[in-house]
Amino acid sequence: MQRHDGLELTRIGGAVALPAIFHDLGADFGALLARLDLNPEIFAEPENVVPFLTLANLLEQSALVTRCDHIGLLVAQGSSATTLGYLGLLVENSPNLRTALDNLIRYFHVHDGRGVPLLEVSKGTVSLGYAVFDNSIPGVAEMVDVTIATLFNTVRRLCGPAWQALEIALSRSRPRNTRPYDNFFSAPLRFGAEHGLIVFSSDWLTQPVNDANPLIKNLIEERMEALDAQSGKGLEARLRRFLRTLVLTRRCSLETVSEFFHLEPRTLARRLEQEDIKFRELVDEARYEVARHLLADTSLAMTHVAAMLDYSEASAFSRAFRRWSGKTPVAWRAERFLPPEWPARKRAERRSRAQG
Repeated sequence: MQRHDGLELTRIGGAVALPAIFHDLGADFGALLARLDLNPEIFAEPENVVPFLTLANLLEQSALVTRCDHIGLLVAQGSSATTLGYLGLLVENSPNLRTALDNLIRYFHVHDGRGVPLLEVSKGTVSLGYAVFDNSIPGVAEMVDVTIATLFNTVRRLCGPAWQALEIALSRSRPRNTRPYDNFFSAPLRFGAEHGLIVFSSDWLTQPVNDANPLIKNLIEERMEALDAQSGKGLEARLRRFLRTLVLTRRCSLETVSEFFHLEPRTLARRLEQEDIKFRELVDEARYEVARHLLADTSLAMTHVAAMLDYSEASAFSRAFRRWSGKTPVAWRAERFLPPEWPARKRAERRSRAQG
């Protein structure tokens, strides 16, 4: 997905349903668009793109105007893989669920240039997720709701009605009324999570995708590669994007990245050397970005944050974070939550003690 004026773009996708949703809820969508200076024509086609921040803000404002906390679920209600455009077509024509999910992770940026998809298979379960590493962005909760609900519908469509989720995690705070979420997912819910997740049995990974057409898959894959090339991003940019996904699955190895790029590890290492790309530096940058998100936007204990970033102990994470930022993670987190008047108040207290 290309950038516009420095901002990542995202497809309108399922948000084309917003005008009808507003009508059903008795709210004025046109008035909201006018206030936000948005052209209503962008909702004519799901392939239209807007800056991620624009769509996220629109979803948040829509929830406020309609007084509907679960508006993200309404947007995703009729969604399926095709809501994801070319990416959805590729997913629906993959031979089995595992290949479909791998393709989803590999090309997700074509659908959404800001959010990060997650996929981890461990101890008999699959965790398919979505994260936005900056909860200061308006509408992140709604974007996570929409995306997780869309992915939920997609997996259910690929596996059939017998498929069930074991758990749904959402980054939003617990809504006043959880019934719409219970009805939509029919699975145990966890609110206030570090990112959105759909957890289900790994037994489903070998499930064949009904009516998958290998010819269509190959054609769409060529199209996705072309879209990727049009973004103007080279190897380093693609690595940065993919490493954000790998950091939270604790698989930031050259071998894993090589598999993703369909290259032998030695071939990838040679290309990195030719382009003067330092792999370990990119891994550190990705860990630092995710670490800042976990410290600033969640209340996770330091030991948990360290474990999520694949550090054997909190002290090792603390040393790494100090190297990146010049501060310990505890000090960095504390500064994020100081009231605005804190520095002036502390200076006044120090002057008072000095004078006393």
